[in-house]
Order: sequence, then structure tokens, then C-alpha cells
Amino acid sequence: MNQTPIFSHLSSPAFVLALALLYSVTTAAETISLTDAVSRAIAKHPSLAVFDSETRLAEAKIISALMPPNPELETEVEDVLGTGDLDGFQSAVYTVGISQLIETAGKRKLRGEVARFGESAQELQYEAAKREIIAETGRRYIRVLAAQSEEANAKADFAIANEAYRAIEQQIEEGRGSSIQSGQALLGRNEAKLGQDTASRHAALARQQLSAMWASAKPDFSSVSGQLSKPKAALPDLDTLVASSADHPAVAMAKAGVTAADTNLTLEERKKVPDLTVGFGFRHEASIDDNAVVFGLSLPLPLFQQNEGGIAEAEATLAKSEALVAEARMKVEMQIAESHMRLSVARSQYELVAGEMLSAAVDHYEAVSEGFKLGRISFLELLESRRALNAVRKQRIETLSQYHSARIALEAITGNSL
Repeated sequence: MNQTPIFSHLSSPAFVLALALLYSVTTAAETISLTDAVSRAIAKHPSLAVFDSETRLAEAKIISALMPPNPELETEVEDVLGTGDLDGFQSAVYTVGISQLIETAGKRKLRGEVARFGESAQELQYEAAKREIIAETGRRYIRVLAAQSEEANAKADFAIANEAYRAIEQQIEEGRGSSIQSGQALLGRNEAKLGQDTASRHAALARQQLSAMWASAKPDFSSVSGQLSKPKAALPDLDTLVASSADHPAVAMAKAGVTAADTNLTLEERKKVPDLTVGFGFRHEASIDDNAVVFGLSLPLPLFQQNEGGIAEAEATLAKSEALVAEARMKVEMQIAESHMRLSVARSQYELVAGEMLSAAVDHYEAVSEGFKLGRISFLELLESRRALNAVRKQRIETLSQYHSARIALEAITGNSL
């Protein structure tokens, strides 16, 4: 059973490239792109390394399942160490033979099919794990982009606050300012400096969390390339996304489990057919010094046990596997609906913040700044308007980050670039 097409969208280089292009990637010294980050994570993430051993284990189980039973060597000595003519070994009868169990009703072939389903399940688990690694790397990459934007915003805010502080100090030197305004300006400057330091620490932490995806405790890059693009004009259709749940790895694994359980049930039913043992040997009678060939057949009689327990267990396993398919699909559909809702909410919030709120905050700050220059507005009001503008800018970055995180989650579930 070939399951590869299910994951071709997400784990292929084309998907990674599409995801990278979403964030307008450009490269620079000590800067990594999304494609670089995903490639590193797939190559070095510890959780993927174990699948190499798991794959070899599954292959070994197939080999074991397809191997026929070993023949048995039988040796027998009769009519020895008795009395009279049977004294010693003078009348001994020696028999040396080989017997072989022949499995009937195609049991060995069915065992191999069950083992191959195990190998297919292992491949599905690997693809599912790789999909999650790609998704988690994308989410952490977005966090770094957001942290870089917040750091740039904090630096700009500090530059404004520092320039305001210098202007107030210049006014004091010219005899036009007051110590109260100087104190307020210094407070605003220190507050902005604290925000800049905090943003820098958050950016460093985000880079460290991203580098952890390829088992690196210390990032070997200073930034990531790209920027958080604005949300698309239209949301992806929910019904179309839900319909794609049938191709999710969890659902595919559950379906493979049903097929494997059905094959195993057939195997258990075939076990009711007895296996035949055939033998061939050579006999030598010492008393007359004659030789002979010996043939043998052995067949169990299924009078008291016809594998009723094994069949009942296989039937219960099949029923459980069928129920797991519905459960897996329901979980995937719920994940899609929840991620779609988060995407919709984040998009609506961005439109409000980036539209009305940011425009109003900019206009208010510009008006207050102009009023302060004309001496009509106090510096405290200027400080508050700057704080409000900075807060709205941070909200804009946060809503963009939430939107793209929800988008990555949907892409991880559906396996398609949205």
C-alpha cells in the first residue's frame, strides 16, 4: 500500500519553498532563511533520528514473517541394551531423518502482509513527525520575525524618546524648559530603553528556541530573513479544508490499521487449517545389516481447538480499528476548525489594529507633537500619546504573528500551502 502522495505537498521541497516565499525571503550575512531553518530541522532534529532504527526494525519483522520454519533433524536408536538377543547394540536399529513443517492455506504470505502493514505504518509515522517538525520550525521562525519587528519598533521608540529628552534638555539650557518636563522626558527615555532591552532579550530567546529545532543550544545566526506579510484578502474555505482531513497522516494510519486488522483476521481464520509435517529418513538394522528408507506424514486433528480465541481477538481488533478511523478524522476536523477560527479572529483583529487603531494613534501623536511644539500641549500628554502609538504598533505585530501561526497550523494539518 503506497501512502506517499498523502504527504507530498508538505514534506516536498516545493512546499518548503512556497512557505519561504510567503515571508518575502532575502539573505544576508549571519542571516538564515526559512528554507535553511527547515532543512536543518529535518536533518538534525532528534525525534526524526529514531525513525532510521524503527524502519530497520520494521524491515526485520517482514523478513522474520516470511521465513519458513526450519527443518528438524531426528535421530533414533531402538532395540539396544536389552536382554537376550537385544543385549548391547548387536540388534540395534538406527534411524536418521529430517522432518519439515509445511504451512498450509497461505499463512506465511498473510504473515508477511501483516508485517508490511507495520512497515507502512512506520512510514506514515515518520511523515507525520516530519510534517510536525516543519510546522513547528515555521512557528518558531515566525516568532523570531515578530521579535525582530518588536525589537526594531522598540529601537525606534527609544530614538524618539531620546530625541525628546535631548530637546527638553536643550530648552532648559536656553532657559525655556522646566525641571518637571526634564523629569518626565527622562522617565519616558528610561521607559523606552527598558522596552528596547526587553525586546532584545525576547529576540535572543526566540532565536535560541528556533536553533533548538536542530539541536543547537547556541544560535549561529543573528537574524532571520523576511517579514510578516499582511493577511490575504480572503480566508481559505473551511469546507474544503475539512474535506482534506481524509489525507491527514493520523487518518491514513487509522485506515492502514483497519486493513492490517482485516488481514490478521484472515490469518487467524486460516489457522484452523492444520499444517502438514513431512519426514524423510534412513534406517539401518544392525542384526541383519540391512538399510531402508523411511517416509513420514503428520497432521494435527482439529477436534478440540480451532483457534476460536485467536479469531475472536482479531475480530475485536478489527472493530476497534474501524472505530479509530472515525475518531482520528473527528480530531483532525476539530483541529482544522479551531485553527481556521484562530486565523479568522487574528485577521479581523489585524484589520482593526492596522486600520482604524493605528491610523488614529498616528494622527493623535502627530497632532499632540505639533501642539507641543507650539506650546499648547504638555510634555506629559506627548509622552502618553507616544506610549499609545507604541502599544498599537506592538498589537499590530502580535496580531500578524497570531495570523501566521494559525496559518502554519492549518498548513501542517492539511498538508497544503494556503
